[in-house]
Amino acid sequence: MKKNKSNIIVGKFIGNERGFGFVMRNSRDAKHGADIFIPPHLAFGALNGDEVVVELDSSHIPSKSSYSQIGKVIEIRSRLPMVGTFYTDGHNGFVKPIDAKNPHTFFVPPKTMKRFVLADGMRVYFSIEKKLIYDNRTPNCFITEVIGHMNDPGMDVLTLVANAGVPYEFSTAVNEEAAAVPMEVSESEAENRRDLREEYIITIDGDDTKDIDDAISFRQNEDGTIHLGVHIADVTHYVRENTALDTSALTRGTSIYLADRVIPMLPHKLSSGICSLFPDVDRLTLSCIMTVDSGGNVIDHEITQSIIRSKKRFTYNEVEALIDTDTHFQQMDNLREILYAKRNQRGALDFDIPEAKIRVDEEGHPISIEQYARTRATGIIEEFMILCNETIAAHFFAKKVPFIYRTHEAPSKEKIATLRLVAKNLGVTITNADSLQRVLDITKDTPAATAISTAVLQAMPQAHYTTVNPTHFGLASEAYCHFTSPIRRYADLQIHRIIKKQAKNIEEQLPEICSQCSRTERTAEALEREVTDLKKVQFMANKKGRRFKATVSGVTSWGIYVMLSNTVEGLVTTANLRQNGYTFNKEKNIFENKRQGKSHIQTDEKCLSHGTSVKVRLVRINEEERKLTFVLF
Repeated sequence: MKKNKSNIIVGKFIGNERGFGFVMRNSRDAKHGADIFIPPHLAFGALNGDEVVVELDSSHIPSKSSYSQIGKVIEIRSRLPMVGTFYTDGHNGFVKPIDAKNPHTFFVPPKTMKRFVLADGMRVYFSIEKKLIYDNRTPNCFITEVIGHMNDPGMDVLTLVANAGVPYEFSTAVNEEAAAVPMEVSESEAENRRDLREEYIITIDGDDTKDIDDAISFRQNEDGTIHLGVHIADVTHYVRENTALDTSALTRGTSIYLADRVIPMLPHKLSSGICSLFPDVDRLTLSCIMTVDSGGNVIDHEITQSIIRSKKRFTYNEVEALIDTDTHFQQMDNLREILYAKRNQRGALDFDIPEAKIRVDEEGHPISIEQYARTRATGIIEEFMILCNETIAAHFFAKKVPFIYRTHEAPSKEKIATLRLVAKNLGVTITNADSLQRVLDITKDTPAATAISTAVLQAMPQAHYTTVNPTHFGLASEAYCHFTSPIRRYADLQIHRIIKKQAKNIEEQLPEICSQCSRTERTAEALEREVTDLKKVQFMANKKGRRFKATVSGVTSWGIYVMLSNTVEGLVTTANLRQNGYTFNKEKNIFENKRQGKSHIQTDEKCLSHGTSVKVRLVRINEEERKLTFVLF
């Protein structure tokens, strides 16, 4: 029988440890949302992450109470290599996948065990036949590489890196090209460039920053305007199109900053060498030199290839200490305030969500976790870079040149409706006239601040790269791009090529470059979250039984999530809440305590909702799943 094409979709299979799964549609114009439910018996042996073809069950139409269609997998189109842990049971060897969404165990043939000299605890790459259909047997796997042993220093993070499919070593060809890159800038390379080596140009970065791709020049002009120069490393001078370096950089898409390491987009000889804007050495740059009026408007600008020699490297902490006494930095901070106020007035969003700064020792063990502090000094660089990116994007949009924009759409009506419901449960009413920033402002210093910021962020679509839409909703920018970080982002590097008119076949290449940069950014973000969660759990490993003050950061039917002051988060289960007299009110999305008399727990709260202060005790630590469980006390 010929299949109805309208009932056939292609998407990514999202597995579950209980055998069922969902398929995320590749198509953005799906009528019934993004997910299709796949019962265990209809999964056709699909594993988490597989690209599959699904036949929809036409008899099951989604309703208000059922958001997913039912389907069955009829073909597995592609499957990526997986990462697992080898172990023995008697004389037999097995591999257990690292990914908990793949609940299967796989058999390792004796010949493979002997060939790779496998021992218990080794982490390995392995693959599985695509057309494998599971019954009651344990299917064979094919081991392709041993990564290391689970007890090796840093293997915890390397395992997650490998599982994410992120390349963490450079090929021989890439290393050879990097080795041929010069250590210094020659005078011949300075020809036909704007010579800014005598200008007072500085860099401002974090204490431990190793790749410095932006520098600034700043001065007040006699007519009251401001000269603001943003000077960015000219990475394209060393990374030429279609070379091994270039192909590798596009494959990686972005540098990834993890708690215990950096996985750079470019080899260190470039990223923390000739491309980094260290003081007192010549460096090749692309400069955007702006004239800014007293209202923060760019009234004139120049985009040029240049050569600079930074005069000093400042850290954020040093600048923060100087702002109140040094005229130069005071003037910078005044412009920061003007630019921030201007963005805020036009509707840009400023989220107040705690970020973690994790410090590790030489072996990768976490030794401290603190909240990342936003300061005036970090704000100076942030605002100057945003203004530069807007100026570059507007310039090329006006010229109608094929370009890469950083696009961020407005949230959908459905997302806004969900946000209104969440806010209502937190005691905040959002009217049609309210901007999202106003909602953030009125809740800024309230217990609900973090929850509202998180809810607004979840309502936002993800920013991405595109050639057709220059606007950025979150920044309230009519045109925006990424120009300022070519050492760590391929999109920026490609924009530099466009500026220098070096890119070939540009209209054909740009859409796929945009897609690749968006994909690798998502992978990097997910991996960074996983590693952060892992290090937080490891930091709490010796704190089982200890008591903490916490704040409710999430409310679900299966319990409440609580956050400690250092941003560590964990779950208090519904079972524990019931033991203490709390029941879940689905309509209000809170837990209510209707028990008469005093509870043995030390809280007078009759309801638990976002922002409620509670006292908790840590009772369970699951490093493998990166989860913490608390109880009320």
